Amino acid sequence: MNIVALSSEYKEETERLAAGTWGSIHVAAHHELFDLRNLPCYIAVSDKREVLGYCYYRFFANECEIMAIEAVTPNTGVGSALIEAAVAKAKLENCKRIYVNTSNDNTHALRFYQRRGFTMCAVRWNEFDYLRTLKPTIPQTGDDNIPLLHEIELEMIEL
Repeated sequence: MNIVALSSEYKEETERLAAGTWGSIHVAAHHELFDLRNLPCYIAVSDKREVLGYCYYRFFANECEIMAIEAVTPNTGVGSALIEAAVAKAKLENCKRIYVNTSNDNTHALRFYQRRGFTMCAVRWNEFDYLRTLKPTIPQTGDDNIPLLHEIELEMIEL
């Protein structure tokens, strides 16, 4: 597996994967709607040139935010490798922290990020009520039929 910056060769496939996961190529977070096509991205590519995962991110005010991340096959090290690449890029850009938002139902993501050094730093209560005004396709319930209500921010400041 290689971690590389998204190139035109893999752009269409990566955008298709992201749209399949997020319901569109747009993600909603902290009162904003983001078009992933406008953001930098790392991808994990197999020796057979297959996209194994992606990590879209953005820089804002000396910080790096992970906007969307996915491993096509979970628990294979792809997500960890993508996080490591994003942290390395944040260091290169002299970021003070790197952070990510997830939903209250996503216990898998909460475990994943915390095992990699992220800590919870904010909860935006009932944020999904507002985010649904930006992206109406966000469902009412999420993983394990848990109501999708709150946005949880996790950060890593020891880059």
